[in-house]
Amino acid sequence: MNKQEIRKAFIVCTFIGLMYAGIAFNVQDRFSMKRTSGPVHTKTPRSLSVAAPQPKSDPAPQKQALTADNKAGIEPSFLVAVPIVAFAIKEGLIEKDGMIVVQKNDDDASPVYLKKPVDILKDKDKDGLRAISRIIGKKNIEIFLSRQGVKLPDKSLSVDTISGTGYIIDKNLLVNMYNQYVGEGFVTLMPYASGGFEVSSKNNGFQINAVRNERSLHNAEGSAAFSMPDLSGLSMKAALDRISSKARVKIHGSGIVVDQFPKPKEQVGKETRCILYGRSYQK
Repeated sequence: MNKQEIRKAFIVCTFIGLMYAGIAFNVQDRFSMKRTSGPVHTKTPRSLSVAAPQPKSDPAPQKQALTADNKAGIEPSFLVAVPIVAFAIKEGLIEKDGMIVVQKNDDDASPVYLKKPVDILKDKDKDGLRAISRIIGKKNIEIFLSRQGVKLPDKSLSVDTISGTGYIIDKNLLVNMYNQYVGEGFVTLMPYASGGFEVSSKNNGFQINAVRNERSLHNAEGSAAFSMPDLSGLSMKAALDRISSKARVKIHGSGIVVDQFPKPKEQVGKETRCILYGRSYQK
C-alpha cells in the first residue's frame, strides 16, 4: 500500500470510530433541534419568580367603640367634670371645702377670685375648672378616664378634657362614673345639665337623659340673684365661705373685712364681681 491509500484507510477508520462513539454517548439526541407544534414554555428561575400583583382591597374599617353617630355616645361637656372632681377629692388631690384660686386669664393683671370645687361645678366656671385641672394634673385625669374605658384624642388639653369638649363618651360609662365616685356631697348639684343632657338621681343611682328645654334652664340659672349680706367684721375666710358659691369674689388685703362692694342688702346678679377689703389693705 502506498502512502495515499494508507491515509484514506486512516480517515475511514477514524470516521467509523467517531460514529460508534456518537452512538454510544447519544450525541445525536443532545445536539438535534426538533420543531414542536405547541408553544414553547420557558422556566423562570425560582429566585426571580414574581407573583402577579393582585388588586389591593380596602382594609375593613376598624370598629370604634365610641362614635358621634352612636346614640349612646355624647360629648360629655361639664357633666364629666363632676366625677373627675369627685375622684380627685377621694384621692386627696384637692380638698372638698378648700378654696381654689382662680384667675380669669394667665396674665398677672387679670382678676383673681376664690371658689370651692363644688361651686365651680355649680357655676360651670371654665376658668375654675382650668385651675382645678392644673392642681389635679393632666396625667392623673387621663389615667382616671383611661381606667373608665374612655379614649382621649391625641394632644388634648387638660382643660378640654375636664370640661368635656373634643371627645365622646358612652352614656353608660358616664353613668358608671357617677355611681362610683359622686356621693352625697354633690347632691346640691342635681339635676346637673350641660350640653343638652341632664344627670339626675334615681333609685340610689344616676341616669342621663336629654334635656328638652335647656334654654329655659340656662335662663333660670343665669337670672339667679341674691341680696348682698353684711360681711364687715368677718374674717376673710368666713366672708369667702359665705358668698363664694353665689358670685365671683376679688379680695384686697387680708384679715378682718372692713369694706365691701356691693354694699349690704344690694341685689347682686350671678355675674357681679364682689370685692372684699381686708384690714391690711391701704387705699
